[in-house]
Amino acid sequence: MKTITLTDEAYDRLKDWKIDSHDSFSTVVLRVVPRRGTLADLLDSFHQLPVLTDQQAMIMEEAVVWANTWENSGAEADAHGSVASGAA
Repeated sequence: MKTITLTDEAYDRLKDWKIDSHDSFSTVVLRVVPRRGTLADLLDSFHQLPVLTDQQAMIMEEAVVWANTWENSGAEADAHGSVASGAA
């Protein structure tokens, strides 16, 4: 067992991930923070995910199409001031 120090903001974020009062911070960290690993580990994690429903797949496809349209590109968003340009 180890003791760590968190800022109040970090503590609040971690606490927000607790499912119920019996959920410990250790179980939250193990559930939410991925293991540092390889691409093979990442691929293995993807294989453990449930298969998307047809509706979920359609929503994801629509989101990708929307994000890849010219009208929604970063340059267009910058011109309208809705997204920071990243310039300092």
